[in-house]
Amino acid sequence: MSQLLGRIGKLSKQRVTCLSELRSFSSTAATPYLLLNESNLRETTATGNEMVVDMNLYDPRKEERVKIPDQALLKELQWSQKIGSSKGWLGLKERSSKSTVRLTNIYNPCASVSSHKVITLPPLDDSVSSISLSASPNQQDCVVAAKSSSPFISLCRPGDSDWTRIKVPFNASRVSYSVRESKFYLHRASEKEYEGPIDLRTTCSDFPQVNVFQRFPNSDMPQSRQDQLISTMKIQYLVESPSGDSFIVYWCDEFSDRGKVESSHGKRPYRSISSRRRKPRAFVVFRQDPEQRIGSYTEDIGDLCIFLGNSEAFCVSAAEYPGLNPNSVYYAGLLTGFGYYDLSSNTLHDVIDPPPFSGAYLWLAPLQ
Repeated sequence: MSQLLGRIGKLSKQRVTCLSELRSFSSTAATPYLLLNESNLRETTATGNEMVVDMNLYDPRKEERVKIPDQALLKELQWSQKIGSSKGWLGLKERSSKSTVRLTNIYNPCASVSSHKVITLPPLDDSVSSISLSASPNQQDCVVAAKSSSPFISLCRPGDSDWTRIKVPFNASRVSYSVRESKFYLHRASEKEYEGPIDLRTTCSDFPQVNVFQRFPNSDMPQSRQDQLISTMKIQYLVESPSGDSFIVYWCDEFSDRGKVESSHGKRPYRSISSRRRKPRAFVVFRQDPEQRIGSYTEDIGDLCIFLGNSEAFCVSAAEYPGLNPNSVYYAGLLTGFGYYDLSSNTLHDVIDPPPFSGAYLWLAPLQ
């Protein structure tokens, strides 16, 4: 026991939140976390099918890294590729020829050890770029949608023996679920005009409808913001608030030729294997108005916080999660690092720690 307490004290000095602190915190409220990577991998002596790792995350409320030591993982999870997250659950796909897909809440610090689950889904040969859940896998009406590099979207329920595949007649980059509309939406990889069918039919009538997302025309906005949309690399995201409001968010990136970039928090300098760095320049938000059928430009989303990255985009209220910066967009990417963008002042607060190529950079939504 004395060795354990000494270890905890040492980790605390390094600004790393310990497992005991996380347990007491998660008993009161869930919180968003950024999943970085696992470290200190070793095999257990008790069983032959588990590995023990230290999980590394980032807590945006405290603006510090979190380490959860000595977490047991099935070898199948450790040898799998992380393919996305939704509703606080992580999706993984085996790198072996089995190509089995799994859902788990083990990586989410807010899941108690007694509630840890690994849910096995049918194999999926395609390379998966995005996943979305219609509900928590703990609920009977949960449907999993997986968008792959092939021209298909695949759907299944936990317990199904196979995926139901729907042909997609365009290049789609992501899939997301709308709670308000009870539909899955596919997002086109380009903004070229699409004149094909909006509803993509499936032979399984008890699955949610799959639609092509059609955004409303954007309202006028300041010229400076128009220039940012035109002059930068941009990715479009759809996100819903807890109250059902929907937003279109443009993540606008630029490239920097600097080999080293100091973060705005004064942390370690960024070291890249390339002399070019992809850096967020701005985030532009349009509130979708279904009555007027227009996307209204806004710099005020109230106390909301939007989370964008390799996971399904989600939105929470800063009032429910003290420590988050309201009216902000939190971002995370392999090439960009992570941080947040304050919409009211149009300022970027980046945290370049740890360096790229060392983690998953997946936001874990508050667990459902």
